[in-house]
Amino acid sequence: MQDTKQLNVKLPSDLYDRILKTGKSRKDVIVDALNMYFDVNVHNHQQEPQQNDKSSDVLMEKQLQEKDKQISELHILLQTTLNQNLITSPENEKRWWKFWA
Repeated sequence: MQDTKQLNVKLPSDLYDRILKTGKSRKDVIVDALNMYFDVNVHNHQQEPQQNDKSSDVLMEKQLQEKDKQISELHILLQTTLNQNLITSPENEKRWWKFWA
């Protein structure tokens, strides 16, 4: 035998009349309705994280692509800066052969 608990609920008249018209016992209709309600809610809660995971994956992928682009641009800028610094050296710097002079 299944352990049961009592639940007292006041229903709107029109809903109560609809329950009576089904021909089933009031208990069976209410138990079926509550089971369907919780099954649907459990199913919806299981789907939401998957959808959020997919959207967060897409967002993270876009962010990674943007960061890769920024890194590439910074690398080019660094190379350009280093090349310019190698080409143009300061004029007041002593040459290695003039170190003792």
